Amino acid sequence: PMSGPPMSGPPMSGPPMVGPPMAGPPGSDLYRVDQIRRSFQVRRFGSGYDPDQVDRFFEALLGGMQGRNPMPVNPRDLDTLRFGLVPGGYFEAEVDAALKDVQDILLGR
Repeated sequence: PMSGPPMSGPPMSGPPMVGPPMAGPPGSDLYRVDQIRRSFQVRRFGSGYDPDQVDRFFEALLGGMQGRNPMPVNPRDLDTLRFGLVPGGYFEAEVDAALKDVQDILLGR
């Protein structure tokens, strides 16, 4: 049997966090890019962009924005990026639109 208080975690205000904490303060470029990255839907049928490739790219992008690693691409090239296609991948149109949004954020438009 468990001893001590029940496992409820630290007291928190608001809804519990799901997944890793958001990058950067709300409203910041980092936060906006992180939010975009979290919005991708996977296809139930057909193929889409490889989620591993897309997720790794966005990790590198967020790291680059924070100065933890070099930027993975020149921001001007973001709208030309393409990822491998796999069954059950992310909707290409969503990721392409997200890359365009990220490009606008990074180029300050």
